[in-house]
This record gives sequence, structure tokens and C-alpha cells, in this order.
Amino acid sequence: MVTNVPTIDITEKESSLLLVAENDLAENGKTDIKCPRCGGAIVATNFDTSYTVGCEFDCVKIGFRGI
Repeated sequence: MVTNVPTIDITEKESSLLLVAENDLAENGKTDIKCPRCGGAIVATNFDTSYTVGCEFDCVKIGFRGI
């Protein structure tokens, strides 16, 4: 069991932007979308069958899980 994992509350608008960025990253390997909170780069990080898309400074992020 994982404990002490911080959560990041994001708005619906931020979530929508991250989904567009995720699509850009999947199709083109890059995105021009910047973090809506700090202007940092949006990056994707893979973890086996799951991945996250979010700010390089962890301002916002969204996770995707696969099986």
C-alpha cells in the first residue's frame, strides 16, 4: 500500500488542456501547450502500463492507467 502520496486538485479547464496536450504528445511526440499555472513545459512520464501527463514542475498532472 502506498501512503503519503500528495494529490493535486485540478480544474476542469486544466484537465481539458492536459488531455489536448496528451493527444499532441501521442500523435506528434511534442506539444506547444504550456502549464496553465506556471507556463512550464507539459511532459509525459511512462510507468509500465500507465503514464502521466503534466507540468515539468508538477503544478498539474493527470494519470492514465492501462492493463
